[in-house]
Amino acid sequence: MRVTYTVQLIVRLDGYKRDDRNVRDVVWTRETPQTDARETTAVATGCPTMTTATMTAAAVAGRASGRRGALGSRRNETGKASSGSRTTTTADGCRRRCRRIERAPATRCEATGNDVDVVGKVVVLGGTGRVGSATASAIRRAMGNRGELTLGGRTRERASEAKARHAELVDAAFVEVDVLDKQSVMRAIEGADLVVNTAGPFQRRESCAALEAAIELGVKYLDVCDDASYGARAKKLSDKAKASGTAAITCAGIYPGVSNLMALDIVQSMKADFAAEEGNEGKDPEVEYVLYNYFTAGSGGVGTTILATSYLLCGEEVVCWEDGQRVVTKPASQRKVVDFGKGVGRREVFLYNLPEVASTREVLGARTVKARFGTSPGVWNGAMVAIANLVPQSLLENQDAMKALAEFSAPIVRSVDSIVGETTSIRVEVKLKDGKQAVGLYTHPQLSECVGTCTAAFALAMLRGECAPGVWYPEEKEAISDRKALFDMAKEGTSLFLLNQAPWMVESKPVNLGFGLYWT
Repeated sequence: MRVTYTVQLIVRLDGYKRDDRNVRDVVWTRETPQTDARETTAVATGCPTMTTATMTAAAVAGRASGRRGALGSRRNETGKASSGSRTTTTADGCRRRCRRIERAPATRCEATGNDVDVVGKVVVLGGTGRVGSATASAIRRAMGNRGELTLGGRTRERASEAKARHAELVDAAFVEVDVLDKQSVMRAIEGADLVVNTAGPFQRRESCAALEAAIELGVKYLDVCDDASYGARAKKLSDKAKASGTAAITCAGIYPGVSNLMALDIVQSMKADFAAEEGNEGKDPEVEYVLYNYFTAGSGGVGTTILATSYLLCGEEVVCWEDGQRVVTKPASQRKVVDFGKGVGRREVFLYNLPEVASTREVLGARTVKARFGTSPGVWNGAMVAIANLVPQSLLENQDAMKALAEFSAPIVRSVDSIVGETTSIRVEVKLKDGKQAVGLYTHPQLSECVGTCTAAFALAMLRGECAPGVWYPEEKEAISDRKALFDMAKEGTSLFLLNQAPWMVESKPVNLGFGLYWT
């Protein structure tokens, strides 16, 4: 009989700094015949022949060698994803598995201005709003003083407010535009290299006027759509976009957007690990499930549009996938408590109808796909459940009515923001049919900032020419060719960013590993 023991050791390398990250974990695994307690104790505390100095030297050597970066995977010369963790064997048969943990700096990166490839004229529709102005600000920081930036909105007064919030936008131009009017959008974006559509809410919209305008003019297009129906309509324009040579990405930003790419990265890394195992050549394990879980404290500091979106989602039936079957259920239902890791902890989340469910099912082929969202304090979750169950459907489907409700409730919601903050967190869970499981976490202290940074990361990728002609979801291979560069920007200011981790490794509370050992 063979028994495997694993212990997690955190190795901190003082004075050895690379990109402000100096924490790595080393997992020691020993497979040995079950004998007596003395050998068991020796294995549980590390390799019997390994001293502390030897382990530290091994960790330093691991840092210096070519390992997986922030993506959790790397690509070899053929472009095929390779395993992000390594297993080596010592002379005494002790196997060492190294997995890299990345933590981004907790403070916001200031104007980078170092991406020499990013130059162009960018128009941000909804650029006078909270999400749009944060996006425009992040784009300006990345481009430095190069390129042109225009805020598209309803009034100059709103533009002045946006510039007051973001000093980087002081020189940004303004254009009045109606995002629902194709001709108005065409006038606003003519001559642009990229148009970023942040003008929500996208729920209940009958047309994709901004995307149609971009395709007709041949202007690259990006939106932060969080509505499944709108995303599906946008995808139907893909052939027209290909014919005109126009590259477009729909449903991008933080979530959906970065969350989709996290799922893709985890799936590819797990499949690469599977393929590297003996006897698995040529096999492609099925994705059993992808579960998206989102948390945002209070209003998230991003304005009434997000509140209106939340209320509108309370009026949409949830379409999800369960073991290969399409399932329709009620919104704000199927409560679940999810651990978002250190700094956020365990939070309740509920099912909502979000576009990443359909795209993940289509692109990754996962048999089960669901998306849940929750907020704090818990009373707001209760209010959402009540709205979904008590407010007449006719009102929930009325965009103007939900905007009015958002305007009314915003002061109440914001009254507790100073207490609960605006932390946002993503947890993506993936499991393959062969039993392998992995988790990704993204946590940022300010949603109002990271929503703009994540959207800008997609915008810069498009300006670099990474997206092929057509309309794509973020996780489609034609959308983003350099996922690492996008992640590097999207994780700026995060307190936690992990990919391809075992579920027990990301628990917010110590996990009893047995034999008196705990993971903290």
